[in-house]
Amino acid sequence: MRHSNHTTRGDRRSHATAGGVAPVGLLLVMAVLVACGPTAAASAPPTPQPTPVITPDPHLQEPVTADQVWTAIASGHMRLTPNNATISEGTIVKRINADLEGWTLRITAYTNAAAMQKAKPWKTGAAPGVGEAAYNFAAMNVIVEFGPTSRASAPANDPEHQATAATLIAILDPLLWPIEQHSVTAIPARTVPPPATPAPTTAPAKSKAP
Repeated sequence: MRHSNHTTRGDRRSHATAGGVAPVGLLLVMAVLVACGPTAAASAPPTPQPTPVITPDPHLQEPVTADQVWTAIASGHMRLTPNNATISEGTIVKRINADLEGWTLRITAYTNAAAMQKAKPWKTGAAPGVGEAAYNFAAMNVIVEFGPTSRASAPANDPEHQATAATLIAILDPLLWPIEQHSVTAIPARTVPPPATPAPTTAPAKSKAP
């Protein structure tokens, strides 16, 4: 008995059609999932610029205390030993006596700059004489003396203490400039003082000749 092959052919077409539709349906499902997924990430915000660092002005304001100067010198990592201090003596607010690298150091703070200038026994730029320290620095209301003052003759320069004096003024210069010096050898300062303003002339104007 011969069987018809129509059913077999129909089944084959049905399986082929199903096999062909399945990938298309999978693509549609994937497309829907992609469409329903999270939106594209927003662009990153711009990187903020760093805030500029403002360097504080180290310059001290008058009246400067002897303790402020002492603390600054002590930060220089030199051999510094305090001896004694005198407080409130006339126009002197405080005087600190110490030893710096084996030499005498004296820090004197006056009530104001006018009192310091009046008490200052030396002239700026002149060489130290008998009874004066080898290196003397004055600024605002403070005088710093480096070197013994008990000499029977004028102090002489020596390279070792000159190097210490250079380190000393390098510490004091940013804090007290401009600094007046009275030293056996002038130590260059790092900060240039502002130029002096010329005094106005008061001479009467000459009349032109007729």
